[in-house]
Amino acid sequence: MDNKLNEYLGRVERRLRPLPAVERADIVKEIQSEMLELQADGAAPEQIVARLGDPRVLARSYLGDSIVKQRRFTWRKFGALLAFYSLAGAGWTIVLPVTSICAAAFLLSGALCPIAGIVKFAVHLMGYDLPVIGIQIGSYSMGAGLMLPVSFLIGAVLLLLGWWLWKVTLAIIRTMSRGRRKLSE
Repeated sequence: MDNKLNEYLGRVERRLRPLPAVERADIVKEIQSEMLELQADGAAPEQIVARLGDPRVLARSYLGDSIVKQRRFTWRKFGALLAFYSLAGAGWTIVLPVTSICAAAFLLSGALCPIAGIVKFAVHLMGYDLPVIGIQIGSYSMGAGLMLPVSFLIGAVLLLLGWWLWKVTLAIIRTMSRGRRKLSE
């Protein structure tokens, strides 16, 4: 294969590093196969590169597809999201990081809030007070008995908000990935 095409593949692969090695290799093989097919049909390397477009855009579309195809939150997926964001361009410099970071923060807080309520209640049952864990609204400080159900309620609200923000993040990525050129065209 031509040096220009190998260089193009290398640029795409570097931008796909957040993906698992197997998935990254499959993508590179798919692009390479398309390049070889176009080359066999008589297309020059410059024409092939022009058809595939900017390697950053192509890599971004694959990253976006990888992020949205898996429904649940994982830290690897969050890393791929950060890589996708770095390729996304100036248009989403505020929206995408805010939704993704807030989603992760709300999901984590939603999981920790009920745990804090359980710890506060358990310590209270043992006859101690844990002043570092509590809910205070103005001068009113909530007691351990009331804090337990309230912490579960707050945790549920935070989890739902985090889940919703994660879905918004995925919708943004889907929208941004729609511009991907199909290799089979």
